[in-house]
Amino acid sequence: MAMVSLDFLARHYNAMTGYPGRIDAFAKSIAPWVDEDRVKVALDAGCGGGALLFALRKCGVEPVGLDLSEPMLRLTLDNARVGGERFELRGAPFSSAGAIYPERFDAVFAMGNALIGHDTDREMNESLQGLLACLRPGGLFLAQILNLTPFFLGLRTLISLRVAGDVHYWRYAVPIDDRLLFSVVVAGPADQFEIYTSRWERWDRVRMTERMAAAGFADVQTYGDLARSAFDERRSTDLVIAARRPA
Repeated sequence: MAMVSLDFLARHYNAMTGYPGRIDAFAKSIAPWVDEDRVKVALDAGCGGGALLFALRKCGVEPVGLDLSEPMLRLTLDNARVGGERFELRGAPFSSAGAIYPERFDAVFAMGNALIGHDTDREMNESLQGLLACLRPGGLFLAQILNLTPFFLGLRTLISLRVAGDVHYWRYAVPIDDRLLFSVVVAGPADQFEIYTSRWERWDRVRMTERMAAAGFADVQTYGDLARSAFDERRSTDLVIAARRPA
């Protein structure tokens, strides 16, 4: 059972996440936010395979993708080519977003656990400050991460299971030493399998809202999903955070 690189996630990402089927679901979820704020240009922070880029364009937004992972950026380029689209992409950490795109965006979207990989408060602060600086005054910040509390409490282990042909994609998380061990297992035919593992810090609602305030965001709100349902620490699948750059 060996650790593998982000090349592993990029190779399996489309099948594991149900791409391209998730594009329409993404567009439906973010459309109310886009319409309410009259978003014209937005940053997809942690663009992964590009599903949100496609969804933003469906909503009439000009999207820009930012991701530190070269394999994921290559996947985004491949998906855009197949889908007949062209997107502006940049390989850089979130902390550099303000220097690269000062006050350029009406909104920043950090979806699908893009923020969970940070190991310390300092790293999270630097990333959030970079994303804040690329927003126009009054601009919207919207993040969606997995609600980690049920995993720390032992109420959940399985994140998702997706089957594509004869391949099973398992994602799960278990608490180890005050962190979560996150694993992706790809089980193919004839007992062939691959595994990717990493550790996640305890980025719960309290800690995330503290980091948002420390980074300079205002009007920080939390929800249980993108439809703005009330957040339940034990039962909500996701933690959605909405905030603004002060005007």
